[in-house]
Amino acid sequence: MKILAALSIFAVAAMLCACAPAPLTKADVDGKVVCNSDRMAEIERAARRENKDVHWVHCPQATLRVAS
Repeated sequence: MKILAALSIFAVAAMLCACAPAPLTKADVDGKVVCNSDRMAEIERAARRENKDVHWVHCPQATLRVAS
């Protein structure tokens, strides 16, 4: 019974490792447009200071650039 449990745990672990995504390369990341979380945090802090409410429809965007 213990051997069966150990084998099933090993099989599940092997399947989960096989499903892991491939690591991102420079080509994948360079030029990608993402939400600018620093700018969003700055706007939300300013809104809290002024007792305003912020509802995001579109986030401020930033383009990622990879240094060589």
